[in-house]
Amino acid sequence: MNERLRGLRTQGGAAMLAYLVRHLRGHLQYYGVSGNGRALASYIHFAGGLLFKWLNRRSQRRSLTWKRFSAAIRPLLPRARIIHDLYPVPWWMTQAGSRMV
Repeated sequence: MNERLRGLRTQGGAAMLAYLVRHLRGHLQYYGVSGNGRALASYIHFAGGLLFKWLNRRSQRRSLTWKRFSAAIRPLLPRARIIHDLYPVPWWMTQAGSRMV
């Protein structure tokens, strides 16, 4: 991901952001299983740090601060969430019918 973001910096920040969002969605779809939420959040935080790094290396002066990055770009990144529940509630433990039984 680091090398890809480095190569995309000549195409602009929008291309870098689009690639990162697409990459993170695929990562969440594959690794978003029960019990992996903390690792997903860590990966998304790490990826956001890489995006911040390469957005700021496009010129001689710094283009973003952490405050502006968090306000503008961080909400566009996907949230860490569990996609595939490996431990669903069995059908016989679900509430069905009257509660008066």
